[in-house]
This record gives sequence, C-alpha cells and structure tokens, in this order.
Amino acid sequence: MLHEQNGRIAVLTDTNCDLNPSDLPGLPIYVLPLRINDGEKEYRDGIDITVEDVYRRQKDENFHTSLPSQEDISSILDQIHQDGFSQVIVLLLSDALSSASNLLRLLSRERDDLEIEVVNSRSASIGVGVLAWQTAQYILSGTPFSLLKEKVQSLVRETEVFFSLDTLEYLKRGGRIGRVTEFVGTLLQIKPIMSFDELGVIVTAAKVRGSRLVRRHLIECVRKTAARFPGRPYNLVVCEGGVPEECDRLTEELKALLPDCKALLRGRLDATLAVHLGPHLLGAGIQFL
Repeated sequence: MLHEQNGRIAVLTDTNCDLNPSDLPGLPIYVLPLRINDGEKEYRDGIDITVEDVYRRQKDENFHTSLPSQEDISSILDQIHQDGFSQVIVLLLSDALSSASNLLRLLSRERDDLEIEVVNSRSASIGVGVLAWQTAQYILSGTPFSLLKEKVQSLVRETEVFFSLDTLEYLKRGGRIGRVTEFVGTLLQIKPIMSFDELGVIVTAAKVRGSRLVRRHLIECVRKTAARFPGRPYNLVVCEGGVPEECDRLTEELKALLPDCKALLRGRLDATLAVHLGPHLLGAGIQFL
C-alpha cells in the first residue's frame, strides 16, 4: 500500500474555479493556472494576464485557450508533495469543456509520491470553486481519503449553478453556438439562463426577455432547486464578470430568500472563461451538503 489511508490531503483545482483569494487562506487548496494565447504569446491565467486584460482586448483580438503545460502540472504536484501532502483530490473544469482532467489522469500515473483522485466536476467557474472549497472543509474536519472520494462525488451531483451572459458573441467565436441562434438571441433580446447537465455540458435552463429580468430568474432557478430538498443544509454561490454592482444586488436578494445557508461564496470570472464568455456574466447556484 502506497500511502496511509489517513494521509494529509490536498485539493487541486484550476484558475477557472473563480474563488475569491480571501476564501483560500488556511485551506489546503492549490490552484493550477490555465493557459491563454493571442496568436503570438502564451499567458498563464491570473499570472501573466488578468480578466481586465481580456475584456479590454477581446473586442479587437481573438484569444484562444489551451491546456495547462505539463511543466505547470508537475511543478504544482511537486509543491503539494513538498508541503507534506500524500493524497490529492483534483477538481478542474468539466471534462465536457476541457481535456485538462484527462491530462491530469495520465500524468498522475507517473507519480509514486502522491495518491491522486481526479474527479469530473461537471461544472465551471464558481461551481468548481464551491466543490473545491467544501472538499477542503471536509478535509479540515478529518474526513479520511476513502470517504472523501465518495463525498466529493455526492457534492458534484448536488451542486447546481446557473448563469447568464449579456451577449452570445464570444460563445459564437469559439464555435459553441450557431449563427442563427446568436442572431435570434440578439434580435429579440433573449437572454438564456444556462446551467450544466449530468455530463457537465452547458444547457439552457430558462430564457428571459431582456437584461432586467435576469437577476430575478437566476434567483428563481436557485429557489426551485432549493425547494426540491427542504431541510437539507446548503451553501450558496454567486459570480460576476464585469458587473459587480449587479452581483451585490443578487447576493443580498439571494441571502434574503435563503438565509440559512452554511456559507455564501462570491466568485469573479477568471481570464480563461472570459475568453469564451465575454463580459457581463451573472451567476448563482446552490450546493447541498
């Protein structure tokens, strides 16, 4: 047996998790930088390029995203080992949206110093963030690795996030939607409320006419989800991309509607997701414990 069953456990996520840095101190969470390139230069998300840089440049430039480098992955796994951890839960961007998890699975086979469990988050942004954050809470409470793996899978199944975009232009640029869908959405001012299915694929959860109703419908999506499991403890999440004041209002209204949450995490869109989603994102979600 390679490791003690109750070895020290770390969580590895990526910059797509959109966690507020103030939520990380004291937690065994490590963040792997995703990669962005502009055709001439490659950048590490949050290190060499910020979300503000992407917002400022993306109207006139075409950015692309790529997998983390093997060097970045090896470096962060080395750091985890050097910090005294022997077991790792990996939670990255949904397998349906990125091959990063598969790369981690391949590279983890080469490590004889770490026991690594790569979990398909089936989510993105703060949906991944709250998975990593709650997993860290379980670690701090002394949950052994064997049970932790089961609890994380349960968290994945019972975490739902919803988000809306001001424009579908950047999804279209990345080939995520067709021209007709984008044209009709723009012409009629239809704002889709999107979520993730059981495979982690982006799906439409609702459609809203006009931006003014987006916040109300996000809250309603979370309320309906909460009503399915009355009495269950839960965490709440909100996230924004370039609309902090709107997110302030969303946060207050969500707290007023569901005041018994164990925690409320607020995320801010990272540079990688901004490449694909553009500015003016607003999101909310719930995680049952």
